[in-house]
Formats: sequence, structure tokens, C-alpha cells
Amino acid sequence: MLSVVRVHLPSEIPIVGCEITPYVLLRLPNGAISTEDVPETAAVDGHFMRYRWYRIQSDRKVAICSVHPMEQATIQCLGCLKSKIPAAKSYHCSAKCFSDAWQHHKVLHERASSALNENGAEEEELFGRFGSGSSGILSSGSGSMSNLGQSPGVNNGPVPLYPSGSDKSSGETWFEVGRSQTYTPTADDIGHVLRFECAAVDTEKKVPAGPPTSIMTSRVIPAPTPTPRRLIQVNGDVLGHLDMDSQSSSFGTFTVLSYNILADAYATSDAYSYCPTWALSWTYRRQNLMREIIGYHADIICLQEVQLNHFEDFFAPEFDKHGYQALYKKRTTEVYAGVPHAIDGCATFFRRDRFSHVKKYEVEFNKAAQSLTDAIIPPAQKRVALNRLIKDNIALIAVLEAKFGNQGTENPGKRQLLCVANTHVNVHQDLKDVKLWEVCIITFFVG
Repeated sequence: MLSVVRVHLPSEIPIVGCEITPYVLLRLPNGAISTEDVPETAAVDGHFMRYRWYRIQSDRKVAICSVHPMEQATIQCLGCLKSKIPAAKSYHCSAKCFSDAWQHHKVLHERASSALNENGAEEEELFGRFGSGSSGILSSGSGSMSNLGQSPGVNNGPVPLYPSGSDKSSGETWFEVGRSQTYTPTADDIGHVLRFECAAVDTEKKVPAGPPTSIMTSRVIPAPTPTPRRLIQVNGDVLGHLDMDSQSSSFGTFTVLSYNILADAYATSDAYSYCPTWALSWTYRRQNLMREIIGYHADIICLQEVQLNHFEDFFAPEFDKHGYQALYKKRTTEVYAGVPHAIDGCATFFRRDRFSHVKKYEVEFNKAAQSLTDAIIPPAQKRVALNRLIKDNIALIAVLEAKFGNQGTENPGKRQLLCVANTHVNVHQDLKDVKLWEVCIITFFVG
């Protein structure tokens, strides 16, 4: 019979706006172990999987510190409420917490004030779709504080999607909030524990074949506001000196963004022990990455360490919504021995209204290394040279045609082409010669 072997959460701490998909390990009737879902439309041996999510609400309301989400809040910034900043971002666990965070926190007030003066609808873009919460009256304010005492309050918001369950214990109520394996916490869940239940259900009787398997999360926390970046402005004089070819200025002005997004396969607690697990989770990072990258409105975007499954399932469709066409090249797999769909590569996006795709070139450094060693390395040293040069790195080169700029009266009809090379050269500090060699290979192809 179909049964649940184990349920595991990717992260104990749920974040508003970041979907949670527990790992559910199933034992099939034939004894095989599987992580694939068994919906009612594809029942196995007369059974299918049913999922339920519950929000557990206590009579005692709890507010969470916006800086230290594992701590309970004791003070609230009244200036946030007066500036119509989401209330979840106004809580702090101590006066020291508020003081230490003030340089960053006051930026929220400034941005909120600016947004409300220009267009109130911009508030969603500034603070993110997922960082919402209750907010105060519309007016300006400063960083004053209010002592919340021992029981700070959080508004629970509208009535849940599904009706509440029976009281499981004194002063505690369960609200059913989801009926699928994946659930995305909302602002109404902040400060509350979630419970996930799954059970094998008889197809005919529509009743569970046994007691459900369940797992509890920690309290839901609001999505922290990323610290504003300190951008270095390059003035026009420097750009002018870089433009050695006067003809290039007739090409028109465009912007290019390059960003190593850190593949999920590399975002491990071992490598980033200083970072909490919830902040390393892909569902949390991807919304911040997308929001920031799109916010720069670049004409051409070059991303590195983009996993194949993330490109296909997330980045390509999301960038398509914003008017970008996508190109992708994954790394080779001579050295890489991980999960095939999780291998990373380079992705290049360009705005369709500004460029059209002419040609795509894919460079595999492994093949270049093989050609180099065959040509100039003595047979006795070939293995050592290949071990040093073969790192599975690649380059993605795109030739684009501009749809803007001065078409030129002297050369009417002349195409304006642009070559964009996107790569992630070897990262190891002991292989600086390999880095240089890889750059030389790209230069050869582009030149």
C-alpha cells in the first residue's frame, strides 16, 4: 500500500512570499521509494496523496523583530507606521537593535516618503510584493519608538481561505490555509507556526488509509528588506576616455548588467556558515535576485551560475514577461558529477525592443584545452596539463543587431552589430594561469 516514509522541510523558518515544498518520501506498493507526487488523477493501487497546511494561532499574539527574525519584538518604530511602511518592518527586539539598524532603517522612511509623494502605487515595487503587512495612516514621520511590552500585537488580516479547524488545545486554533504540497506564507501568517500534514487516501472511500504524517515549522517571519547597494558612479569623462573609437558613439547608448547569482547547488551551510539556512534557500533568494535585476532596467543582462532547472522553470519565463529574450549554455560535465538538472551555466538576456538575435556561439574550454595539449604539450606532460585546464567552464557569445541609434546617412542600411561574451572563468586562487588562459580563449573567439 502507498505510505509515507519521511517528511522533511528544506528550512524550518518560513518566510512571507517564499513557497515551501516539503520533501515527502513515499513507499510505493511494490516496495520502491519515491519522491514523486501521487495525485488523485494518477492513483497507485487505489490510493493517492492528500496534503493540508494549517496555521496555528494562539490567543497570545507575537510580533517578530525585523532584523533578528528569531527574536520577539519589544519596540516598534512609529515613524514606519506614519510613513505607511509595512508594519512587519517596524518591529525591533531591543533599543540597541533599533539603534544599530538605524542607518539602513532610515532609508525605508526616505524611500517611502518619496514614493508616496510621487505615486502611492510605487510602494509595492519599493518594498516588494512579499514584504507586506498592516500599515498606519498616511503622513510623514521620524524614527520614534513605541514600547510593545510583553505582548506585541500583529493583525491577522482577512478571513483565511479555508475554514478554521477545531481547537487542538487550550487557547490554540488551527486554520486550514492550503491544500497542496506547496504553500506560500502570507502576511497573515507572520508570527505563527505552520503545520504540514500528508496522508495516503483511499480513492473510493475518500478517507485516509492511516494517521497523517505531519511536521511543524518555526514561526513565520517577514521577508527582510535587502540593504541598499552602494553603487559607484562612473562619470562621463571616464566613459569618454574609454571610447577610443569615435564611430562607436554613433551606435547609440545601451546598458549591460553582469551578475553572478550563486547557484543553489553551491549555496550550502558549509560554504556560508555565517548565513541562516532560510536566507540561503532558493525560494527566498530568487525573489530578491529577480526584483533587483529587473529594477536596473538593463538592455542586456549576463548572469553566471544559473542552474539549468532554474533557467527553464524560473528565469526564462520571468524575464520573458519583462520583454527579454533568453540564451543559455550549461557547463560541460567531464568533471562535474552532481545532479544533471542542477548543473549551472551562463544565461544572457536582451530586450527584444532594442536588439534582435543574429547568432549564438558556444565555447567549451574543455575542448580548447584538448586542442592545446594535442598541439603543443609533450605526451608525457599531457595528463598533467589537462588536469589543470579542464574545469568544465564555458562561454556564451551572442551576436545582436541593434534596433536603435544612428543608422548613419553615410552608410544607409548598414547593420549595427554587437558581440556580447558571457562567461564565468575559473574561481580557484591557485589557478590564476588557468583564469588568464580562459580569458585569452574568449578574446580569440570574440576577436
